[in-house]
Amino acid sequence: MGSPQKVSASLWLRLIVGLVSVSLLAVGAASGALYLRFKAKNLEFREQTLRNQAGLIADYLKEAPEGAIQLPLRVTQAFKANNGRFAIVDRNGELLAASPGVSAPLAAIDASEARGLFVLEPNKQEPFYGMTIRAPFADRLVWIQVAFHTGNIVYDSVLEEFVQDIAWIWIPFVIVLLSVNLLVARIGLSPLREAARQAASIGPAAVSTRLTEAGLPRDVHALVSAVNRGLDRLETAFDAQKRFIADAAHELRTPVAVLKAHVGILSKFPGHAELVDEIGSLERLVNQLLDIARLDVLRLEAHDVADLNHVATEVASHLGPTAINANRSIEVIAPDDPVRIRGAQDYLFRALRNIVENALRHTPEGTTVSIEVAANPPAVSVIDHGPGVRPDQRNAIFRRFWQGGRDQKGGAGLGLDIAARTVVAHGGIISVGDGPDGGAVFGMQFEALPAAAPELHFGFREHFISSP
Repeated sequence: MGSPQKVSASLWLRLIVGLVSVSLLAVGAASGALYLRFKAKNLEFREQTLRNQAGLIADYLKEAPEGAIQLPLRVTQAFKANNGRFAIVDRNGELLAASPGVSAPLAAIDASEARGLFVLEPNKQEPFYGMTIRAPFADRLVWIQVAFHTGNIVYDSVLEEFVQDIAWIWIPFVIVLLSVNLLVARIGLSPLREAARQAASIGPAAVSTRLTEAGLPRDVHALVSAVNRGLDRLETAFDAQKRFIADAAHELRTPVAVLKAHVGILSKFPGHAELVDEIGSLERLVNQLLDIARLDVLRLEAHDVADLNHVATEVASHLGPTAINANRSIEVIAPDDPVRIRGAQDYLFRALRNIVENALRHTPEGTTVSIEVAANPPAVSVIDHGPGVRPDQRNAIFRRFWQGGRDQKGGAGLGLDIAARTVVAHGGIISVGDGPDGGAVFGMQFEALPAAAPELHFGFREHFISSP
């Protein structure tokens, strides 16, 4: 599954493509329907215009003297000015009268038709649209033919102007339409974006977070509500698991301590040392399980201040006997002044203890594990002389239950995970790299304490060195 950002980008891409496609189809359909309607109206208006012009000539024929066809000069000039033509023919197709330049009927006569349309297409010229109507003249019937150039019919000009000058309005219309659609979609999807942001924040440290259901569309609300109910069930199971680990670890401390004491007073026997080591591993596992349970409820307060110098010396004092028994040494290199950070002293102690224990298991006999404290920025580094950590394993080494090369000498793979989670809970960064003389360097870096924080006073600031 992709990240929330990639999923959101993919959703928006599909939404934009869909909106663009629908808008273009809608605009295309509207333009096509409008054009067809305009075309139909144009044909209707063209026919009406031609009928009116032919009817005007027919009215003059009714008033003309018998046997003579003489149209007013203004009618002839009007046709000429508008690039129009007219012709009056009898049943036999003989030309009785015509506009200047017309020497034959404009179109063939069909005596059975009272009215008909025709089109003239002169070479290399735009077509002329014409109409033939039958009208009485004296005691006989004549056929009046009129024709006009396309551009001289008003409605044709309007259609052409629409296509050439007005149709461009669709471009900004489409842009505005898409912009409005995207704005409406963005506003409508804002509750979903908020739900996605909340979902991204849900993790082991925030299992109580729920997605906001207010303001969601009905269909989406059903999905979010189902997700929240699933999170309720997961939280119940998660809490039950944490309580089980904490209760089991707490109950195991006493029998492990009793077992360790009994083995300590027993006489030496074959396998005695191995048994003591196994009991020590069991005790360490129980303590780590308790540490995991404590981390789940860690909440730093404004007055929680820790001194990294003090944490380092406490860890060295605690693990000094273990180092001496294993023919190894621990040294603390720290500045004289306190190195204070916002944090819980006991949690940082357990985190650093886990890292130093890991270093003691992997550094060779006769070597020293160094705990170095820096003040700017506040940091603690643990340096050993073991085999080091390969670059391809450095991201996985802080993973819970990870069983890499450094974990093959015992342990359940919990110590470094606890250390990493503790550092992250304090807003810090944990890392691993190569030591200056071989081995590994585990670093914990924190933010400096604000200047207004309360002063701390510890009883000592000396380096502690344990040696075999």
